[in-house]
Amino acid sequence: MTAVTKIKGVGEVLGQSLIANGFKTAEALAKATPADLVKVPRIGAARAPLLIAAAQDAVSGKQSVSKRSTPARKPAARKTVAAAAAEKRAAEAARKAAEEKAAADLAAAKAKKKAKAKAKAEKAAKKRKEMEAAFSKAKDKVKAKAKKSKKPKKDDKKKDDKKKDKKKDKKKAKK
Repeated sequence: MTAVTKIKGVGEVLGQSLIANGFKTAEALAKATPADLVKVPRIGAARAPLLIAAAQDAVSGKQSVSKRSTPARKPAARKTVAAAAAEKRAAEAARKAAEEKAAADLAAAKAKKKAKAKAKAEKAAKKRKEMEAAFSKAKDKVKAKAKKSKKPKKDDKKKDDKKKDKKKDKKKAKK
């Protein structure tokens, strides 16, 4: 008699479920139908025929039996010290490259921001010069207008002064 856990594809947990449902040996599992196995938790319609075939192989001894529910894997090849060091250097180089790229991007962004600020300042200075020129022109215009309006007033003052002088002269003459 072969234990249920010796069948390929049956682990400890599935073996306990099979034993709890009446399949205590590989021979009992080999004689079961897929419909009987589907009633066991963790076994679906696709897995049932595979387990029956594995149990039949285990009973007849055609195939070596395994305790694992998953196929045997080759052990992972160990890395040599040189390979591990090379991998570490490559990772470090990649990290440094990423840092340099980030620094370059940051510098480019700062330069772009600085250029934008400079252009904005130049535009503001140009606008200020235009405004000063406009104010200067307006002041000159106002001064020119004031000169024109003052000339007749001076003439009027002279006339007024002459009239006053005449009045004074008449008053003196009467006395």
